[in-house]
Amino acid sequence: MSSYGLKVKWLSVACFELVKDGKHIVTDPFVTLSDNSPCTWEDIEGCDLITLSHVHWDHVPDIPALMRKFPGAPLLTGELSALPLIEWGNLIPQDVWPMESNLELDFDWVKAKALFGRHTAFGETRVQLLSNLSRKPFCDKAMGDMQILGTMEYRNFLFTFPDGTKILIWGNDFTPVQINIVKALKPDIAFIQSTRQLNDLEGYARFVHESGAKVVIPHHMDLKKPYEEYKPLLKKAEEAIKELSPEVEFVLPEYGKYVEV
Repeated sequence: MSSYGLKVKWLSVACFELVKDGKHIVTDPFVTLSDNSPCTWEDIEGCDLITLSHVHWDHVPDIPALMRKFPGAPLLTGELSALPLIEWGNLIPQDVWPMESNLELDFDWVKAKALFGRHTAFGETRVQLLSNLSRKPFCDKAMGDMQILGTMEYRNFLFTFPDGTKILIWGNDFTPVQINIVKALKPDIAFIQSTRQLNDLEGYARFVHESGAKVVIPHHMDLKKPYEEYKPLLKKAEEAIKELSPEVEFVLPEYGKYVEV
């Protein structure tokens, strides 16, 4: 496997700490309230940039604490979600960057591009969404109101570093729209959501093949049940990928431990 000079630490669900060239990127900060992860937000060692795919309850709770610990770190999120997120978390507006689809920002040390996404499996009405949310004791009305936006608006992210390394953070279903967006990007490393997506192993392998990714790291496989229970399916996903794309490296993360890629 090629060395991209990247260190990856998985904390829970879709939250990773990525370290490259001395800079830290944190994705979707939901850690402390996870039922399965032993980590908390305090295990995040650095933060120069935060990306948020959407404002569902399992992606946002640690944002206020993280932004207090690392003041001034830009938080990139969808433009519809930015203001409700600021109001919910009492965040500093200057630190929240609304990202429309295909907007790319160059921070000198990394370019971050927002990509259109959809939570395509959530065929629920507003009442159903709020009913499901009411079972979460930490969800207040402000967070409840954000759940509608979290279903409507989703941002995947592509990072491009000065050495040319491209990293995709992706979390949707294998729809033609998503495949056609991703296959034009050709990332070196792709973080791919692996919950319900594991029910379609052929689609999983085809998506990886179309993306052109050389390294695949799964995420979001510990929300509803322990990570260990997903590992047999992840092994099958790796086998399906290898059959179609034998050169691809499939890397299973472990909580709180850096993996070098």
